[in-house]
Amino acid sequence: MSKNLKVVQTTSRVLEIISKVLMILCLVGAIAATVGVVLLSLSYIFPKLVDKIEDGSGRRVFQLIGDCLVGVVVSIEGIIVSKAHKDYFAMEQKDGTPFTFEGAKAFRTLGIMNIVAPFIAMIVAAIIGAIFQCWNDIRLDISFGLGISMILLSFVFAYGAEIEQGKEEPCKKEECCCHQGGEHHCCHENAEESSTEVVESK
Repeated sequence: MSKNLKVVQTTSRVLEIISKVLMILCLVGAIAATVGVVLLSLSYIFPKLVDKIEDGSGRRVFQLIGDCLVGVVVSIEGIIVSKAHKDYFAMEQKDGTPFTFEGAKAFRTLGIMNIVAPFIAMIVAAIIGAIFQCWNDIRLDISFGLGISMILLSFVFAYGAEIEQGKEEPCKKEECCCHQGGEHHCCHENAEESSTEVVESK
């Protein structure tokens, strides 16, 4: 294994661990936000069960429920994206190189997911914010830029896979190949061209 490839594999391992940690944190956040929704809903429906928050109208509690719902949505989006990253880095380490056709396709899908998933989460959060009149500010700048970069990089990986495939599959019929003017030609191709010319001449 070359030095550069070893760096790539080490980085991939680190990113897999980071993705796993982020997935766990998002899972904890989703559970905490869900518990918050349940408790705040009880306080909104049954205000006598808990202390009143700010005023007795229940308006603030209603907004907090919306905040927690947005937290659930954002956490679920984080779980999905983090798991997809973790699975990709695990697959890359198994393949031993990012230059595979399956790896390039998976990386491209991951880039698309980094664009689509936050966009869907933003729409859902906006709907919740409109209903509950609460915080719903989700930015797409980083996710969109990262997704585009990953999609472009996936084509570089695919091109690298083509080069690797070309190295692994040299011409097996060396006896029928020749070099003409410094260029490689296959006699089978020349034979097919000759036969085509004969048919056309007839």
